[in-house]
Amino acid sequence: MVEQKPALLAGCRGAVLGVSGENGMGFQAAQALRAFGAQVALSCRPARRDSIAALAARIGCSCVELDATNEASHERAFASIERSLGGLDFLVHTLVHVPEGTLHKPVYELSAAEFSSVLEVGVRSLLVACKFALPLLARSPHPRVVALSSAGADFAIPNYHAVGISKAALEATVRYLGQELGPQGVLCNSLSFSMIATDAARRVIGQSESEQTHVYLAKRSMTRVPLSFAHVTNTLGFLVSPLCTNLTGETLCVDGGFSRNYF
Repeated sequence: MVEQKPALLAGCRGAVLGVSGENGMGFQAAQALRAFGAQVALSCRPARRDSIAALAARIGCSCVELDATNEASHERAFASIERSLGGLDFLVHTLVHVPEGTLHKPVYELSAAEFSSVLEVGVRSLLVACKFALPLLARSPHPRVVALSSAGADFAIPNYHAVGISKAALEATVRYLGQELGPQGVLCNSLSFSMIATDAARRVIGQSESEQTHVYLAKRSMTRVPLSFAHVTNTLGFLVSPLCTNLTGETLCVDGGFSRNYF
C-alpha cells in the first residue's frame, strides 16, 4: 500500500528509468511519485523483469523491460509506456551500469570497453530516452525531464571514478537538453544528493563504510540531519510537477548544505 501524500502530481503520468531493487533510488522515486498522485511506469533490465515487476505491482506501477544500450529496446519501452499510461508528463533517469571490477582499478587503467559502457548507460541512454519520449512529452502541458546525479560529479570519491565522470557528463547533457528542448516547453534538470546507504552504495564502498559515511556527512552538514530517501524524492516531486516553472538546466543538490559548508 502506497502512503498517500498531497496530490502534487494528480493527473500526471511519468516514467522512472532504471529500477534495480527496493533499496535503490529508482524504486524509492517511483514509490514517492505514486504517493504524490502520479501514474508511473518504471523500467528494469530484462534479467530482473520478474522481481521488479512484482515490486512495481505492489505500488501500482506498470513495468517495462529496457536494455539501455539498445535503441530498439528504448523504442519498444516507450511504445509500451504509451499504451499503459496514454501519455507522458515527466521522465526520470536513474540508469547506472558499471562492469564488474571496473571501480577497483585505477582510472587510467580502464579499457575503452569499460569506460564506454559506463558512459553509454549512464549518459547516452538519457539522450536516447528523450528521443523516444519527446513525442509523448510534446503532448503534455507541463513536460519535465529529471536526471539523478551525485556528489561524484563535483568531488573525487574513492572507488567511484568512472561513475563520477559519467555523472559530471550527465549534468552537462541535461544542460544541453534544457537548451534544445526549452523552446518546446520541456524543462530539464538534474538532482544531486549526498550518499544514502542504498544497495548500490553498499556494493561500491561496503556496508559499514557507507553507513559510516552517511553519519559523517550528517555531522558536517548545515542541518545535521542524516539524508533520507524522502528528502530526495520530495525535491524530485517538485521538479517533475507543474509547480516547477521556468527552471531548467540546473542541478539542485540535496545534502543538508554539506557541499556549501566550509567547516
